[in-house]
Amino acid sequence: MVGLSRDRPALQGGEQPVIRPVAFAGFFDYHAGMKMIHAVTRFLRRLIAVCGVAFILLVGLCFTGYPWRVYYWLGTDDHVLSDDPAYIVVLGGGGIPSESGLVRTYYGAEAGRRFPGAQLIAALPVSGDAENSSTYLMREELVRRGIDRDRVLLEKRGVNTRGQAIQIRRMVGEDQLDAPILIVTCPEHMRRSLMTFRKAGFSNVADYSAFSTSGGGNMAYDTEDLEADLIPIVDGGIMLRYGFWNHLNYLTRSARELSALAYYRMKGWI
Repeated sequence: MVGLSRDRPALQGGEQPVIRPVAFAGFFDYHAGMKMIHAVTRFLRRLIAVCGVAFILLVGLCFTGYPWRVYYWLGTDDHVLSDDPAYIVVLGGGGIPSESGLVRTYYGAEAGRRFPGAQLIAALPVSGDAENSSTYLMREELVRRGIDRDRVLLEKRGVNTRGQAIQIRRMVGEDQLDAPILIVTCPEHMRRSLMTFRKAGFSNVADYSAFSTSGGGNMAYDTEDLEADLIPIVDGGIMLRYGFWNHLNYLTRSARELSALAYYRMKGWI
């Protein structure tokens, strides 16, 4: 579309009006906007398709053993202490009571009974009432499981794995950097913990991962014994009832921890 543009207010003599094309900016702005909308729509469609394929692949992985393999890799290390540990560091989890906090103190007490000459360090930041905090409750859990109270030191300042490693280094002293140390934490957190303590200066640290155990026994059942109708695929096995969800749990925990490893790598903490 064009419009008439006149250079003079009125015609003089036999002069003809000067006609010049004038672009309507609104038309072209609308056209550019529509192109942008179409481009964004195509991008979103492709993104949704990629996310859908990724979701299907991740769900498929949960029917395999790969999530467990990654989880196990995160929870193990090749280094083995040549001597009994001088320190057993129990890194706090979600507090007391919580699944991670209780399983870590369980394994910490087990390690403490196995190595009676080691000093235990329970590491968890204190918030609120100190005497009723999860840090102090960690010590009570260790004592309840057979560890002498005098053997348990508390590290109450570190707010993440890096901070805990730094605070424990200050607690034990620079002359203890070569001392044998066992780290007790959840499996997915173990590799990052070991790498963080080594980066902080400790040269002789090993893993004591707090792997959870199954209840044992055969969980498959016969529907006739339960006087129930058979549901195909679901009944008669444990994959859909337990295996899939366990693997999904391993997958999500491992994915979160792998992102944390990447973050610590970028920060130069490992």
